[in-house]
Amino acid sequence: MSFFIDLLTRKTSVTANDGAWHHICLSWEKSSGSWKFYKDGVIKQEGTNFKRGHTIRQGGTLVLGQEQDSVGGDFEKSQSFQGMLSNVHIWDRVLPATQIKEIATSCVLDEWNEANVYEWSDFLRQGGVKLLRPSPCKPFGTSGS
Repeated sequence: MSFFIDLLTRKTSVTANDGAWHHICLSWEKSSGSWKFYKDGVIKQEGTNFKRGHTIRQGGTLVLGQEQDSVGGDFEKSQSFQGMLSNVHIWDRVLPATQIKEIATSCVLDEWNEANVYEWSDFLRQGGVKLLRPSPCKPFGTSGS
């Protein structure tokens, strides 16, 4: 998996293409440029000095599950995510590792975990979303995860 901020990318060694359900979380803090990539509530990779001091401005484009060759466009079907996403949330602060672990092991957010930039319900209002009920999410640390 990779992540991008303002056209700069950081590739990780983290994978989740094994057919199982996974909780993925990326945390980035601008003043130091430190980042942490979590899988199933556990830090799998981390680094520093990535886009240190950068401010993500309003009015940009957020794309999920598709590599883009220009801002908000030039999509190629062969570069699209194939699978299911659930509970995508974005905060304007770094969450403590204990909170990330709690979210990963419960599959639900309670009121104190609600995202303040984007919440899953914001994405559900977009076109092309197929909603499955009940959610296939299985909490980690339970049988079948």
